[in-house]
Amino acid sequence: MPSSSRIINVCLILLLWLTSGCASDRPPSGGPLDTTPLQVIFSDPAPSTVQVSTEKIHLTFNHAVSARQLLNSVIISPSIGACDIAVSGKNVEIKGFRPLENDRTYILTIDKRLKDNSGRTFSSPYSIAFSTGVVIDNGTISGTVINADCSPATNALIVAFAERPETAGIGSLLQREPDYFIQTDSSGSFSLEHIANGLYRIIAFNDRNSDLRIDTASEEIGLCSRAVLPTGTSNLLFRLSEIAQKSGKFPSRATSNAHAPYETGTISGSCFASGQYVIVEASSLTASYRTTASRDRKGELHYSFPELPRGSYTISAFIPSDGQKPNFERQWNPGSIEPFQPAEPFGFYPEKVTVRPQWTTEHIDIRITTSK
Repeated sequence: MPSSSRIINVCLILLLWLTSGCASDRPPSGGPLDTTPLQVIFSDPAPSTVQVSTEKIHLTFNHAVSARQLLNSVIISPSIGACDIAVSGKNVEIKGFRPLENDRTYILTIDKRLKDNSGRTFSSPYSIAFSTGVVIDNGTISGTVINADCSPATNALIVAFAERPETAGIGSLLQREPDYFIQTDSSGSFSLEHIANGLYRIIAFNDRNSDLRIDTASEEIGLCSRAVLPTGTSNLLFRLSEIAQKSGKFPSRATSNAHAPYETGTISGSCFASGQYVIVEASSLTASYRTTASRDRKGELHYSFPELPRGSYTISAFIPSDGQKPNFERQWNPGSIEPFQPAEPFGFYPEKVTVRPQWTTEHIDIRITTSK
């Protein structure tokens, strides 16, 4: 009997140990790694809530996060100044040092590059809007941001500055606090939503140091082809310019005569754009070639690169803003912030185009859309 009692006691201890192991929050040793993207699964206020009176915002994530990471990732627009952030595992409490104003719509945005304690990030930008008044703002402005090489700008930051009588004459936009922020998604697209109806100046930039401020010396900047944009504007295109010290790295030529005809191919297509002249550019990793699109008797614009060396090319086009007949060295003007000048209207073909020797690739059409 004593032997039987010892066996029973050992079994009870083993059972208790197994039961306590099941209560653990950690995955079992050797189990599959949880790769679920970081998500916000609860918020108070809830999205689009009105008549919010609380001074605190509560969030619950699906994975544990740190206050240190969140401090550099939370943006509230319009700004309420610095925030006090308290974190307990997956639960977060955010309180601004500046109280919320009455009858205002606020947008909370979390940098999609925020990492949880295991390094997981958001699959797309996260934001919620709520109002301290009885209605929530419903203005929108949307578009796309691309890099200098026309690839999607997946981590660009969009800042919007309201054009109001009280902001006139304030000075440089570089010294002003933006009214709204938003990030691009994995395709380079963005949508400013729940913003106050009105007019805005919009700037896209690569916030390399995550300080929410534009540094023209070390960060790529992008402007669209319109200086001031009303809410309701869509189909905007921002192209980030190269950093000053990196620009001009490729030679520019209209056509190539350095290669035998049997080593070259042709790209041709149409441009759908307004204006008398359109410059088309074919860029590879080693060179850039330009030509002008010509209007036929029907008024349609056509272009052709008859002697391109074999390789892969990005095809883009722009409308010269001066209206003068351009030469082949004329480059696209990306605009400027000081003084504020919009970029020249720009368009691009969304896929790389392969040139094969003695082969013509047709219908590489480019549409330079005007914002609506």
